[in-house]
Parts: sequence; C-alpha cells; structure tokens
Amino acid sequence: MSSAPAIGTDPAHAGSAGPSQRRERLDKPRVETISFVLLAPSAFLLVVLFLGPVFYAIYLGFTNLQLIGIHAINYRFTGLGNVAFMLGDAVFYKSLWLTVVFVVGSGAIATTLLGLVLAIALQDCIAPVRWISSATAILAWTLPPTTIAFLWMATSTLSGLIAMLAGNMRLDLLYQHAMVVVSTANAWSLAGLAMTMFSAALRNIPGDLMEAAELEGASAVQTLMRITLPMLKPTIVTCALLMMLMTFGNFTLIYLMTGGGPGNETNILPVYTYLQGFKFHNLGYAALLGNVMVLLSACLGGLFVWATRSRR
Repeated sequence: MSSAPAIGTDPAHAGSAGPSQRRERLDKPRVETISFVLLAPSAFLLVVLFLGPVFYAIYLGFTNLQLIGIHAINYRFTGLGNVAFMLGDAVFYKSLWLTVVFVVGSGAIATTLLGLVLAIALQDCIAPVRWISSATAILAWTLPPTTIAFLWMATSTLSGLIAMLAGNMRLDLLYQHAMVVVSTANAWSLAGLAMTMFSAALRNIPGDLMEAAELEGASAVQTLMRITLPMLKPTIVTCALLMMLMTFGNFTLIYLMTGGGPGNETNILPVYTYLQGFKFHNLGYAALLGNVMVLLSACLGGLFVWATRSRR
C-alpha cells in the first residue's frame, strides 16, 4: 500500500522522491519547547487564583473555623468531623435535592423549552414583531438579578399583579409555591440567551430540506418533529447544559426572593452554604459544602465540554 504524498512535494514526483528529500508534514501535531515557556504565566495565574483557593477551601472544610466565636482565630484540624456531620444533616440532603430540582427543572428543561418555543414562534413572524419580542427577551436576560428578584416579588406576592388579575388580593404565590415561582423567574431571566442560541441554529438549517418537506406535503408538526428538532439536537443538548451551569450559580435570585424559605422550601445548596457560613458562623462546615458544590459544578462542566467536543 503506497503512502500519501507529503505536503509541500510535487505529487507527480512524490513516488520517486527519496527519504532525504521528503519534507515534514505541516499538519502533524507538534510540541515546541518554547510553548511551555509562553504558557508559564497562564499556568502560574491558574494555580494562584483558582487551584490555590480551591485547595485552601478543601483544607478549611476539615477544620472547626468559625466566623465569630472561640474558633474564629484559634481553629484546628478536626479530621472527618464535618463530613460525619454533613452525612447526618437532613437539611443538607433536602438542599441537595432542591438544587437538583432547581437546576434540572428550571435550567435544563424550562429555560431550554421556553427559548426553543420563542425561537420557533418568532422565526416566521413579521420583522417588527420579531425585533420587539427578541429585544424584550434579551432585555430580561441582561437585567441584574436584584431587579429580576424585586420584579417577581412585586408580581407574585400579596396584592401583586397576579393577585390583582386573579381578583384575590390575598393570593401569595411566592409563599404558597415558592420553588415554582423562583424557578419561573430564573427561566424567564435566561430564556433570552436560549432563544438567541436557537435562533442562530434555526438559520443554519438548509432551506432545501424545508422546501422538499413542503413539496412532499408534510404538515408543520411533521416538519418540526422530523427535520427541525433532529437538526437542533446538538444545540438543545448544549443549551440545556449551559443553562444548568448558569442556574447552578444563581444564588442571588433565590436569596433575595425567599432567603431559602419558607420552611427551607427553596434552600438550595448555595443558599444553605451562605447561611451556614454567615448566619450560623460555621465557616468550616460552609467550606465543606462549598467543596461539594465545586464537585457538582465540575461534573456539569465536564458534561458541557464533552457535549461540545462531540459536535466537532
């Protein structure tokens, strides 16, 4: 079996060229020693600014450090004491479950579905409607979490907009269905980004596929199920994972709207970690909870990298 001609040689004379006349392939992966020198500053910053605090937080997770109290300065290594307390902490398990519900339900499912529906609905709208709707969705995405929190609190609490529309001024959805309201607020705030991703993906679907489906007499539902959604599958996976990552770090919205209540019904892991550290002054235990969040975030990040690499 003959080998492929080397890049930079004349294909007509590649077979007659001797080994000494063959040039090095330019597309061959190369590692230059100077690359390590150029990457050294980035590696130094990565170690100092990221890995250093992570390892220090891991150490603090095995101490009895307090924010205020006798162990605020003279703290010590306590071994697996915090781990044993966490394994027996019922609030931790509830926070972990609420975090999964919030991240998957609001981030992966609700936000992705809302963005997909908006993108498909606006695809064939007249230009003014598409521009205004897109601008509104993107504006909601760019609002700071404090504004979103106060907006939804004013909408969903006593005498709010929902209570006025329902004709019951004593209706307090934020108190009665706290997780549903904060999940809806989170999905509403991130839907603009998801819609932008799906709008870009829809423009990449070949038009001849749609024309062929129309000529074959396919209905709108058949076109959606057999062409649009299969073509959008990589974007759906990427968007769902990205929304999960962004939802996982959305501490401000829930803390401002409910503070983890009522009755720990919205006490997701980031809120519980904050309460342990800065309300109950258990910085060592809060550091251990933070380490758990780092592990969960790393798993989500790994899934996101794997999903994006599999598309190449």
